[in-house]
Amino acid sequence: MRQEWKHRLTIAGIVLGVIAGFRWLLPAAIPFLTAWLLAEWIYPAAVKAERRLGIKKEITAAALLLLIGAAALLILFFLGREFLRQIRLLLQSLPDFREQGQGLFRQCCRAFDKSLGLEKGNSQAFLMQQISSFQGKLVDGAGEWAQKLFGCVNGFFLVLSAVVVAFISCILMVGDMEKLHRKFLDYSGLNGARHVLKRLKKTTVVYLKAQLMIMVLVGAVCAAAFWLMGNSWFLVLGAALGALDALPVIGTGTFLYPAAIVFLLKGKTQIAVGCVLLDIVTSLLREFLEPRLLGERLGVSPIAILASVYLGVLLYGGWGVFLGPLSFSLIYEIGKELDVWGP
Repeated sequence: MRQEWKHRLTIAGIVLGVIAGFRWLLPAAIPFLTAWLLAEWIYPAAVKAERRLGIKKEITAAALLLLIGAAALLILFFLGREFLRQIRLLLQSLPDFREQGQGLFRQCCRAFDKSLGLEKGNSQAFLMQQISSFQGKLVDGAGEWAQKLFGCVNGFFLVLSAVVVAFISCILMVGDMEKLHRKFLDYSGLNGARHVLKRLKKTTVVYLKAQLMIMVLVGAVCAAAFWLMGNSWFLVLGAALGALDALPVIGTGTFLYPAAIVFLLKGKTQIAVGCVLLDIVTSLLREFLEPRLLGERLGVSPIAILASVYLGVLLYGGWGVFLGPLSFSLIYEIGKELDVWGP
C-alpha cells in the first residue's frame, strides 16, 4: 500500500511540476532559452569568422544578431501594418455583415416557426432575448478588457526588456559555448535530463517544428488564394486558417465549406468553388509535407493530441496549442525515466 501511494504521489508530482514549470517558470526563462537557441545557431559562423578573419566570436555574434533583428523588424513592420489595415477594414464592414446576418436570421426563424407550427416571430423573439442577455454580459466585461488594454503597455516594456536580456545573454553564451557544452555533458547529475531531452528532441520537438512549418505554409497558401479571389482581408483569413489547420481533426474545412455554402447562396459560384478547391489544396499540402517533415509517425493518436491541445489552451491560453502536446510528452518522458509507468 505504501509503495502504491508513493507511486501515485510521484506521478502527481511530475504532472504538477511540469504544469507549474510551463505556467510560471517558462515566461521568466524565455529570454535565456531564446538566447541559447540563437547562440547555438550563430556559434558555427562566429567560430569560422574568428579562425579566418581574427574577429572575436562575441563581435560576430553581436553583428549577426543586429542583422537578424533588423530583418525581422522590417518584415514585422510591413506585415503588421498590412494586417492592422485589414483588421480595420474588417471592423468597418461589421455593420454590413450584421445587416446581412439579421436578414438570414429572420428567414431561418420564419422557416423554423412554419415547420413547427409556431406563431410567427416566436423563435425570433426567444433568440433575440438570449442575444440581448449575452450582449449585456459583454458590456459588463468591458471594464476587464480596458484593464487588459492598459496591461499591454506594461507588456511592451517587458518584451523590450526580454529582448535586451536575450541579446546580451546570447553574446555571452557564444563566448563561453565550449565551457557550457562541457559542463552540460560532464555533469553526472544531469544524466536523466539529457536522456529526456534527447527523446523529446527526436519526437515532440520534431512534431512541433513540422506543425509550425505546415501551419505557416498553409496560412501563406490561404492568404495568396484569398488575395487572388479579391478578398480585402486575405492576410487575416490566411493567419486564421493556418491556425485552424494546426488543430488536429478540425482543419481548414471547418471554415471553408460553410463559407462556400454562404457564397453559393449569395450567387458567388466562383468564390464558392474557390473555397472548396482551397480546402482540397491545403489538405493535399499537409498530406504531402507531413511524411517528409516527420518521417515515421510518432505513434500518438490524433485524439490524444487534440486532448492535449485542448487542455493546454485551458491551462496556458493561446500558447497551449504548442505547450499542451509538449507538456504531455514531457510528463510521459519524465515518468518513463523514473520508471513510474510500469512495464
